Amino acid sequence: MEECKIVDGWEIVPKSHVVENIREITSREGDNGLEQDRLVSILEDLFTNAPDEVGYYFSEIHSGTKGFTNPDDFYDTWDLKSNGFNTVYNSSLLNFVPETGYNIIGIGYGEWNQEDKSRNVYISVSLNGCSFASALTEYYRFKFTTD
Repeated sequence: MEECKIVDGWEIVPKSHVVENIREITSREGDNGLEQDRLVSILEDLFTNAPDEVGYYFSEIHSGTKGFTNPDDFYDTWDLKSNGFNTVYNSSLLNFVPETGYNIIGIGYGEWNQEDKSRNVYISVSLNGCSFASALTEYYRFKFTTD
């Protein structure tokens, strides 16, 4: 793994990483790119108010790497509210699932910090699941601040 910036166990990546990653991982075959376009559109909306850099964690690459949170402790470090993630999109429920398999996007919010007028936003992106395998999940985190 090349040198990267790590803060609180998360890799710091440019916000553009999210859409670039989706375009690279999901296929345009089988449905003329409709599923990929949906994912990109939803994620662009969810990251509209994100800063230029966001936290990124994918246990398949980050687990066991120095500086990253151990997967067993990963969720314990979050300030995610008790209701956890809310599903924003779930293509496993579509009647005609694209050849790429199913994809799921979720969002969760951290506790409100009155002093900073901010909260953490957590986004989960599970990609390319199929009937015989679960979708691998990537996580993003950024701080949303209001004036």
